[in-house]
Amino acid sequence: MKIYVLILLLFSAIISFGQDDKFNAFSLEIGYGIHAPLAPGDLTDRSNYLGFSHFKIGGRYQITQKIGVKLSYANDRFTDKENDNLGITYNRVGLEGIYNIGRHILPYYIYENVGLLAHAGIGYSRAKPVDKRSSEQTGNFTIGLRPQVKITERIALYGDGTYVMNFKQHYSYSGILLTPDYQDKTGSFATFSIGVMVYLGDMRRHADWF
Repeated sequence: MKIYVLILLLFSAIISFGQDDKFNAFSLEIGYGIHAPLAPGDLTDRSNYLGFSHFKIGGRYQITQKIGVKLSYANDRFTDKENDNLGITYNRVGLEGIYNIGRHILPYYIYENVGLLAHAGIGYSRAKPVDKRSSEQTGNFTIGLRPQVKITERIALYGDGTYVMNFKQHYSYSGILLTPDYQDKTGSFATFSIGVMVYLGDMRRHADWF
């Protein structure tokens, strides 16, 4: 619980700085997609755990037109396609920095309606194997790219590709201990999702499109 409070306080401190009142800074998002386990591959056939069980929600604050921060929650449920009793569920919260690289690589007549955001940050994960009462906690690092398309001044659609690295991992994606002596390994997986963003505020346009 302490780590959740710390991340929330850090997010609040960042957005407490002044906002440019020419554009809206806040947005909410929700997305759904696929996850793919990358490492470790011990004790599992990783292709069996590729599935559409990635869910994510978040809130973003743009400090400027190019730089922002995002607080998010994600759920990834890895389940063996051949055996429902094998698997593990990750619940994650994270704080990421956002950079609008579309403004550097896209001409104006494109980036006023089509954007590209880069994001990277750290977070906290709780992993729970399917057939066990216990769970483990770890830190994570995330990095990704997000193309987005403006539908209206209040709504945009996005696609997202993210790489997630777990700093330590004791269980395989099947939920089985990686080693009998409880030695940890660095783990990772990728997520690919589509979703919708809703822009909040009294101004006409959001920072993404200002």
